[in-house]
Amino acid sequence: MYHVVKRLEQSGLPVIVATSTDASDDILAEYLKGQKIEVFRGSLLNVLNRYISAAEAFGVEEIVRVTADNPLVDIVALKRSLTLFQKYDYLDGIYQDGLIKGTGFELVSLKELKSIKSNNPHHLEHVTVALRENLTKNPRYKKLQVPNYHQFIDKIILTCDYAEDLELLRKIFKASDYSVAITLQDILSFYRENPWIFQINADLHQNQGT
Repeated sequence: MYHVVKRLEQSGLPVIVATSTDASDDILAEYLKGQKIEVFRGSLLNVLNRYISAAEAFGVEEIVRVTADNPLVDIVALKRSLTLFQKYDYLDGIYQDGLIKGTGFELVSLKELKSIKSNNPHHLEHVTVALRENLTKNPRYKKLQVPNYHQFIDKIILTCDYAEDLELLRKIFKASDYSVAITLQDILSFYRENPWIFQINADLHQNQGT
């Protein structure tokens, strides 16, 4: 989580960690407060409501959504995308075949999150799924296009869902002296020099969306 937050701080935007009120998250909340990182605690199962409540508590109308299992979000693409809030209420940068898995993000307005009326547990847990299901139907929704990295999408996985993912991420961070400012270009250079390392977790994410 520390790497996720410190990387996002490079965007110049305020970073708020929205975790749950469940006792299992007490250690995380205390750690973040000790690091002077803003924390909001809300529902464990209704993550959609947690996001809405956090945005309201901090007076946020435009949300950049990043999940805690993505410590290598593409900050360059994120910063370039912020102006799209002027035209769109939802920008999907985590869809399959979009950004390299583990580097994505979403832009969503608070108004649009509040428009979700579904009580489907899947929609409540995964926050923006209900919006993504209507990407082609709403002119105010858009998929983020970053064609530069398309050739690497099936070769590089940078999310952290399995032990093997963590092993790969540790190697990448070690190679960069644990810099939170490591760029996608740095990672691609590391890949070109050490493609075998990226096989560590390759089989674990086949046929999965971002």
